[in-house]
Amino acid sequence: MIEEKFLAHRSEDKREQTVQAHLNGTADLCAGFAAAFGAEEQGRLAGLAHDLGKYSAAFQRRLAGSTEHVDHATAGAAECGKLNQLSAAFAVAGHHGGLPDGGGQGDHYEDNTLCGRMKKAALGKLEPCDAWRQEVQLPVIPRQVFPGPLEEIFFTRMLYSCLVDADFLDTETFMAGKEQERGGGDPIAVLEDRLLSYISHWFPPKTELDRERCAMLEHCMEQGERQPAEIGRAHV
Repeated sequence: MIEEKFLAHRSEDKREQTVQAHLNGTADLCAGFAAAFGAEEQGRLAGLAHDLGKYSAAFQRRLAGSTEHVDHATAGAAECGKLNQLSAAFAVAGHHGGLPDGGGQGDHYEDNTLCGRMKKAALGKLEPCDAWRQEVQLPVIPRQVFPGPLEEIFFTRMLYSCLVDADFLDTETFMAGKEQERGGGDPIAVLEDRLLSYISHWFPPKTELDRERCAMLEHCMEQGERQPAEIGRAHV
C-alpha cells in the first residue's frame, strides 16, 4: 500500500472515496453486467482500468479545485491495450466522452482516436500515474476471438455500456451515501405502444433514404416477432 491517499471523488458533505475503492466497486458492477453475455473477465478489467489516470498528481489537484484539464481515461485504455484487450481499451477510452474512432497508425498523438491516444501514452505524454500499480492488479485474461468485425464491434459496444452504467452507479451510490432505488418503470407492453406511437409518423417514408430506413426497421421488427421468447431472453 502507498502512504499518499489518492481520491476519485469528494462529496458535498466532505466524504471522500479513494480511487482504489471506486475502481473495485465499478469493476464488481461491470463484471456482473458483462457476465450476461460471457464477458465477466473483460468487464472486471475495464472497471479496474477505467480511472487509473486519477492516480496522477494533476487529477488530485483538479479534485482540490484546480481548473487544469486532465485526461484520466487514456492511461487505463493504454494498459488494456498492452494486455491485448482492444474492446476494453475502447470502452475505457470512451467512458466519459463516448467511444472514439479507432484511427490508424499514422495518427498524431494529439488526435482523439484510439490510436492517437495509445501513441500519446507510449510517448510518455500523459500525466504520471504509476502509483496505481501499488494498489491495483489488472487481470491477465485470454484475448477475445471473434467470428468477424461486426461481432467485435457489437461486443465492444456492449462492454462500453456495462462500464458506463457501472461507473455511474458506483459514483451515484457514493455521492448519495447509499444505494439508490431502481425499478418501478412501465411494463414492456406500455413501452412498446409508446415506441410505436413515436415512430408512426415515419410511415409512409417521404424520401429514398427514409424508405431504406423504414425497410430496415420493418425487417428488424419482423425478425423480432419470429424469434422464440426464450431466445430473446437469453440475449438480454
